[in-house]
Amino acid sequence: MKRIWILVMVFTVILAPSDLAAFKKERLVAIGDSIPFGYNLNKENKNPPKESFPSLIGMKKDIEVTNLSIPGLTSAELLTAVQSNDTFRESLKDADYVLVYIGGNDLLNVVKKNGGLEGLKMEEAAPVIRDLIYNVYSTILEIDELTNGKVLVYNIYNPYPAAGDQLNTPLAYINQQYASLIKLLKHFASVTLVDAYKAYHGHPEYIIKGDVHPTAKGQQVLAKITLKHMD
Repeated sequence: MKRIWILVMVFTVILAPSDLAAFKKERLVAIGDSIPFGYNLNKENKNPPKESFPSLIGMKKDIEVTNLSIPGLTSAELLTAVQSNDTFRESLKDADYVLVYIGGNDLLNVVKKNGGLEGLKMEEAAPVIRDLIYNVYSTILEIDELTNGKVLVYNIYNPYPAAGDQLNTPLAYINQQYASLIKLLKHFASVTLVDAYKAYHGHPEYIIKGDVHPTAKGQQVLAKITLKHMD
């Protein structure tokens, strides 16, 4: 036993800090709403389940995952958390990958406020969309100050595919703004847009029936399109 401890001590001394860093697992931090949380994949909804797409990515790539996603979170609340919540800020420091999935609740709150999709007007949604894009922009800048890791930002899929153009119009506008935002941020930050809208378009089976959240298959799809940008 004494010989083993001596060998361990010698091995530790010989290795330079850079060598020791090679043994450290990469870290992924997921922040956002109920989508990356994996809401309604099980009945409890107390903790992110192993079927959530950040967990699936962690298992596939053998990396450490911290899932700080909160069901019901809006873009303004996420920005506040990244700016001032110690748990968020400490977790984001030196992360190798940061997944940012937010915005669905901003839009759904407008839908509810206007009495459903039938009452939704673009002029009502425009100020909310403007604030959403600003909040995402500010959130990414804040993350960029905390880590040199890669930031992956998701656009919004249609949670009500049966509604057709009623929701596709504001979604198309939001996602166009997302694309322009990421294109701008690429000049000074390591950020990539992940196209959830395209991946889900024409696939209502990716969404839980009578719900707006991804099925287990839908979560697998989100993991798959994310891994393409990580490899």
